[in-house]
Amino acid sequence: MHTAAPTLVSPIDSLQEPYDRDRFEDIGFMTCMTLVLLGNYSQTGHLGGPLAYTPYNVATHLAGPDLGGLRFDYRRPKHPYSDKFMLAGGHCIPTCYALWMIMGQAMARKYQATGDRRYYVDPTVAMLPIDALGFRRGAGAMATLLQDHGLADHPLFAQAKLRGIRALAGHAESTDVTNDVNGGPSGIGVACAAGKAAFWDVVGAGIDAPKVIAFEGEFAMTEGHAQELKTQALALKVGKRLRVVLSDNNAGIDDALMGGVIDRQYDRYRIIDQWTSYGWNVFAVDDGHDYDRIVASMRTLEHWDPADRRPMIVIAKTIKGYWPTAAAGKIPDECDQLVGHKSHPYALRMNSEYFLPLARSFETKYGVQFDGIRQGPVKDPRERLVQYKTNIDLVMSVLDRNGLGDWLADRLADIGDTLRDVVPLRMSVSSDPFLDERLRVANLPEQPQTVTVTNDVSGATKDVQVTLFRRAGEIAGTRRCVSEIVKWLNVVTGNRMLTIAADLSESINLEHGNLWGHYDPETNPAGTRLKAAIQEAGNVSTAIGLVSQNASIDPDSFAGVWAISGTYGAFTPLMYTPARVWSQQNQDSPFRTGVLHILVGHSGPETAADGRTHFGIFAPQVWKLFPRGQTIHLSFWDYNDVAPGYFAAAEIAAREKKVGIITLEVARPDFPVADRSTFADTDLRAAAKGFYVIRDFEPGKPRHGYVITQGSSSTVNLVSVLPKLEAAGVNVKVIAAISEELFDRQPESYRHAVLPPDARYDLMVVSTGTRRVWPLRDVGPLTDEYSMTSDWDDQWLTGGLEPDVIAEAHLDAASIFAGVRRFAADRPKRIGRQRDLMAGL
Repeated sequence: MHTAAPTLVSPIDSLQEPYDRDRFEDIGFMTCMTLVLLGNYSQTGHLGGPLAYTPYNVATHLAGPDLGGLRFDYRRPKHPYSDKFMLAGGHCIPTCYALWMIMGQAMARKYQATGDRRYYVDPTVAMLPIDALGFRRGAGAMATLLQDHGLADHPLFAQAKLRGIRALAGHAESTDVTNDVNGGPSGIGVACAAGKAAFWDVVGAGIDAPKVIAFEGEFAMTEGHAQELKTQALALKVGKRLRVVLSDNNAGIDDALMGGVIDRQYDRYRIIDQWTSYGWNVFAVDDGHDYDRIVASMRTLEHWDPADRRPMIVIAKTIKGYWPTAAAGKIPDECDQLVGHKSHPYALRMNSEYFLPLARSFETKYGVQFDGIRQGPVKDPRERLVQYKTNIDLVMSVLDRNGLGDWLADRLADIGDTLRDVVPLRMSVSSDPFLDERLRVANLPEQPQTVTVTNDVSGATKDVQVTLFRRAGEIAGTRRCVSEIVKWLNVVTGNRMLTIAADLSESINLEHGNLWGHYDPETNPAGTRLKAAIQEAGNVSTAIGLVSQNASIDPDSFAGVWAISGTYGAFTPLMYTPARVWSQQNQDSPFRTGVLHILVGHSGPETAADGRTHFGIFAPQVWKLFPRGQTIHLSFWDYNDVAPGYFAAAEIAAREKKVGIITLEVARPDFPVADRSTFADTDLRAAAKGFYVIRDFEPGKPRHGYVITQGSSSTVNLVSVLPKLEAAGVNVKVIAAISEELFDRQPESYRHAVLPPDARYDLMVVSTGTRRVWPLRDVGPLTDEYSMTSDWDDQWLTGGLEPDVIAEAHLDAASIFAGVRRFAADRPKRIGRQRDLMAGL
């Protein structure tokens, strides 16, 4: 067993154990040929990258856990205790599709031949050769593809009768067999690897429990999200549980890295140094296509000292456009090999001049002959499908040679049999603590609570005070309650709410939600405050990795953690793209996952003294850019809105898999807690309903319209001028907008009582946000003209002290009074103009 190496690059042991190299090479060649056929007949996809990954892909799936390969079960690929395979370089997914089809076919033929259930794979789980037709196609098209071309009963396509044709996306999806990431966009996939690995330390799994193996390329590793992984993984001390394989072929989409993007004169730009300088455990493989060297590297990582908590990376020299029979840049007796960035897309014409040499090399190796490829492109769609499936099946026929198919089926079953249904964990997997009744809004304690908590590692106990609600008049802004809701979650769930927020944890009030301090897998595994640098993208990616894991054998039950990452609202767009991809993954996940939380802290123009670079006016609106119902966005203005609003969202998210993200928008200032006895809706928990009425119309007087208010300073100042507006004869209904998503879930009777459908044509908005995105949808055509927002004059605010900025934003009390009075006075004009607009139709 190796301990930490004295040199910057760790040594790789020579391989002593025998393994079936010839079998690996055959499966590898089949994989390469299959992925080329996918591109040839689909006329889309990627070529060079998937080929470069193929030997490592084959070895990772077939070497077995003792040699550092995946511990997984093809029959149950989403088993919670399987090792996590991440094709972070998502465009390289054809290598996985091809390999998984070959595996699926091997298991199917063996089961058909023997009837032995050991080889049975549910067709809805397996990937099969018929699925080649679904490459880069949509599910709707696949539903009728064969019928549309008169092939539904053709024997060549009989496999489709098992469960149809699976649509295969152009980039890696977490629904794909062993893959556990939506990979591809700008290094986002690999960025969540640290969180995935840390999860298993957090829940107390041994080092022989799930490991994480991630594939990525050198170009994607230049991206900010991926760069931040370097610090994230080291800070979390994930050790040998995280193993990144970097395919280093100096080739991107349009250019080389060295000698292209970076001039070769800068010879100190060395990828290996970029990882050793961050303190990772770095290994170098000079030929990433040689199975002996690949397996030797994998075995070395597997048997490394678990006490070495450095994350691992193997930097393997590969060739983009690799081909099994190529030598010295040539396809023997044929042509030059297509390599480098020019091989990135599958840009070859069907049955073209380069495809044919590749196909002939396979024919020569295995004594087979492809059908119709020498007659040029197939123009008839029906004939293309027939030729496509015929030639896919020809590759699969190699499984019938020399016992290869039997060997592969046995190998998969043997590896699968090493997977256990019970793994010792510190965390209970028998129930979901986020369903605890104490977390329901109706059961939240109104008075401050002192509770005794126990550290489940050390056994230590201490008293903790939680204050979810405060008395009217106390000085406390909305951000002050964030730590209290996190604290209550950790009290109830037993430390299942993790926080990761750069060095802003204290500033945005996450710090005190943690019961046992900073997490450290060696010295404080019960801590829930994860150490992190100022890396918004990396922090949220780590949070995503954490919530993406589930330790429950039952896919419909959740045994995992929730996580919250936050920063200034102005900077949260850095978190958006990872969160967007996470939302897609959560939507389609075959098992329950945790909930990602984004704390959009210090929002609004109130972050005045920091300067306008820090204003959260436009930036927080990105959190509205999700399919409706898949996230819940909360915008708080009063301390006593935070707990009921948040836990209403949490109730939903814990019970509805569709909701994978909760965003909480809060501002910096401290204001007196509102006196709700003066409100039309005096319910302390009113925020749970999404919208609630602060002031209703005064009966018996003319009504002047509806005022929707959102944000801290805007609402506080509006509430402060309500007596003055009443004295001026202004009769408006004022509605606090906390969350449109929560409001949408209320009974129609409540929604119409608060905001009748016709009210949308008779309303204005007062908000610290922007006129570009309203707190509710479908507002009337004159809403913009009368509303009061921070961007009222379509200019960036200039900054200054908080009162200066609020006045500049026209959200001070005097400006709001004047704006609401104008809105009320112009009601006849407003309604008349809209009637004229309708009449014009």
